[in-house]
Amino acid sequence: MKNNNNTYLLFLLQGLLICLFSSCSNIEANKENHTFNVAFNVDQSIEEFDNVKFEPFDNLNLSFFRGNVWIKLNINNEENENKSYMFINNDRFNRNYVFYKLDTLTHSLKLVHQIQDTSKKDYRTFNNPNPNLKIDLAPNEIATYLITTNSDGRTKDATPKIMDLETYFDFINETTILNIIFYGIIFCLVLINIYQWSIYKQEIYIYYIFYITSTFLVYLGIEGYFFSLNIKHIIIDHFVFICVKMWALSLIVYTSKFLDIQTVAPRYYKLIKLILIVVLGGTLIYQFTFYNSSIQHLHYFENVLSSLWLVLIVGMILLSVKNRRLELKYYLIPLAGFILFTIIGLIDVHFQILPGNAFNYVKLGAIIELIGFTYFMTVLIKKKLKKAERLENELLENKKQLQTAAIELEKKDKILSTKKQIEKTDLISIFKLVENSLSTETEWDEFKLKFNKLKPEFHEKLLAFEPKLTKSEIRLLTLINIGYSQKEIAQILSIAPDSVKKARSRVRKKINLSKKVSLKDMLSQL
Repeated sequence: MKNNNNTYLLFLLQGLLICLFSSCSNIEANKENHTFNVAFNVDQSIEEFDNVKFEPFDNLNLSFFRGNVWIKLNINNEENENKSYMFINNDRFNRNYVFYKLDTLTHSLKLVHQIQDTSKKDYRTFNNPNPNLKIDLAPNEIATYLITTNSDGRTKDATPKIMDLETYFDFINETTILNIIFYGIIFCLVLINIYQWSIYKQEIYIYYIFYITSTFLVYLGIEGYFFSLNIKHIIIDHFVFICVKMWALSLIVYTSKFLDIQTVAPRYYKLIKLILIVVLGGTLIYQFTFYNSSIQHLHYFENVLSSLWLVLIVGMILLSVKNRRLELKYYLIPLAGFILFTIIGLIDVHFQILPGNAFNYVKLGAIIELIGFTYFMTVLIKKKLKKAERLENELLENKKQLQTAAIELEKKDKILSTKKQIEKTDLISIFKLVENSLSTETEWDEFKLKFNKLKPEFHEKLLAFEPKLTKSEIRLLTLINIGYSQKEIAQILSIAPDSVKKARSRVRKKINLSKKVSLKDMLSQL
């Protein structure tokens, strides 16, 4: 019942997050007083601006684009007062925007801002992840701006928009609040899992904390927050790709531990380790060997590798279907949430049919995944620990029962030993008169009669065990069962000790007795 309540709370929390993230407004543009045109892979210089052919466009969502993009903005302040606008787009993973304004007197382009070191900053007005430019227009001013940027192969969402200053700051504040919630939840999940690890001491928490931390860093990199630091952009680019490798490594390792692939499919587990070492190690060596040029190829290559990681995960899922159904169910529920909202986000990027920023749906999927893994992993660990505790209690109970049985058996052994000693003493006293001779049939019959009173079933069981025993062999085995030694038997039967030895050997052979078992032990089992 408690687990059901926790599950309801989990889904309620996820529902609230969906409402919160989807309520974030899109970047709404003012369309009535401006036009955009674009040119790709321009060969002309800035001074040859008039020779560039610009064309209208619907959007600038460019996948793995390599080259430069020039965006021409014509904007008109139709009011009789000063007016400020903001140019903005969602190209958060690029920091190479340059903004020019056309000087109507000289008909030449001039930089809007002067930047000393473009390796650490670009020409944006505010140091926010979204490229931006504050445009100040005089009353009834008509202005032309040129925005240039380039890409080394990374994905670009360079679709530009114009909004008033107040709307821009509302957008920034709203985005900041949502990001505080997003990264705050991830940080709290790290703390929760550290706490859970301190309680349950399960190794899988270490791998999961590594995965959450890597996810945290990857999203900071993708959203461009590292570029806000006063660090060279190439260093940040390399760091982000290291974070991506950490994320891939932690996801694959965590999945293998969650589904116990090392036990379920040890060969596949070894293959995964080999692939991770070769692929991640190889790309890391390439990245730093060609430090200044590798970034432009890694954007495309890392996306190709994502297909490989997906294949490895699908393989682990298929191998877990038969023997790890509970673990697989707990793994697929959070993963399905992440995949669903990622697909929704990708669809919305192109069609813009849903409320809110498209990337917020991807982030929402990540939160659902991380919360789900935290919850279901703990549920699974608790179940395993309870099962282990139950088995341990059963083992202790069985151990106690065995100890009790051993004590009882020891008591019985003492009783049997005493009984045998008593029986031997009784037999010796009973047969004291015939102790020195059982060589005649009369003496044997009298001996046998009295022996059967003490052990009535012995001869019957002996013949049932081996029906072909002769009278002399039965006589020999009877005396051995009583406890007489070879020398004593020779005296009683009035024969030589060697004859007794040979007779014992013949009997052993007849009953096919192993050399490891003595005649006395065999007879005692009867």
